Amino acid sequence: MVNSFYKAETNEVAAFEELIGSHGGLGGFQTQPFVLFPAEWEVEEDDLVGAAAVYRQFKQWLALLSNRRDGAE
Repeated sequence: MVNSFYKAETNEVAAFEELIGSHGGLGGFQTQPFVLFPAEWEVEEDDLVGAAAVYRQFKQWLALLSNRRDGAE
């Protein structure tokens, strides 16, 4: 998911590509980032602070999913 700005004066959002539109928003203030993931997935670091930490976690989850597709537990 990519979340963008909303310009109230013109009722516009940034679409990032002219063929893609807006499909609604999450509502409320958009000042705090978050990662939504299944409860059974474990987070390896205590706090995911910064893009590098989030990237490392996503790579770990991808590796886990790849292993499951290969038949590993």
